[in-house]
Amino acid sequence: MMSVAQKGRVKVEPAPSWPMIAGSYVVGDPKGCIAICTLASEDICQALAKLPQVAIVGPCKTENVGVERIVLNVVSNPNIRFLLICGAEVVGHVPGGTLKALYQNGIDPSTKRIRGAPGAIPYIEHLTLEAVERFRRQVRCVDMIGVEDVDQIRAKVEELAAQDPGAYPEPPLVTELERRRVEEAAMPVPPLTPSILPSMTVLSALIDDIRFELQLIKKSQLKTTTSVTKAWGVMTGVVLALFLGLLALIVFR
Repeated sequence: MMSVAQKGRVKVEPAPSWPMIAGSYVVGDPKGCIAICTLASEDICQALAKLPQVAIVGPCKTENVGVERIVLNVVSNPNIRFLLICGAEVVGHVPGGTLKALYQNGIDPSTKRIRGAPGAIPYIEHLTLEAVERFRRQVRCVDMIGVEDVDQIRAKVEELAAQDPGAYPEPPLVTELERRRVEEAAMPVPPLTPSILPSMTVLSALIDDIRFELQLIKKSQLKTTTSVTKAWGVMTGVVLALFLGLLALIVFR
């Protein structure tokens, strides 16, 4: 169903159940033209979601699954034409720089590595090349990495809203997500520097990634009760292992 907004800008309905994957984002106007990624600065999301023409606002703390979530929620809503990246960068993972690299360079089709990405493990493993290329065509990335001031971000949002070209002229893209075994996704990521105690941000992001993997299985209609039970068991084991590892590092440091 298509509607015409002010000044003749065409707006459309996003995909049913948009946003497609649950997360720690805030939804504003689903027909807004701007998505905002606040990276590690989660505390400014609520204020930014209230701005006119903002469709969705949320953090991104990893350079793989976090980036995949953004791509998925953008391509399933053709009204989104700008991705504003702001907030504090996540050290080591560098999701802001990785998003910019994805937009500018795309991915290697054979390895699914984001070309020129600065993050530690910048791989797009669950989305198709079609979804990535649609993302690159649909939005323009706007770099405000490092900016946390809401007033500065508001000014840029107003500037972008005035440039709204209307909905992208293709239907919402809801791609069949590629699955991988939950056990693979649950493998702890080695610390970037072994001598550094892992931060709670990194541990939280890893646990969040595991939850996302379980959501992918649900989206792909995996109906075997045994597999789901096993997945939750794996997640529980990983969380326990992370806790014990963190405790050991603290005690024997």
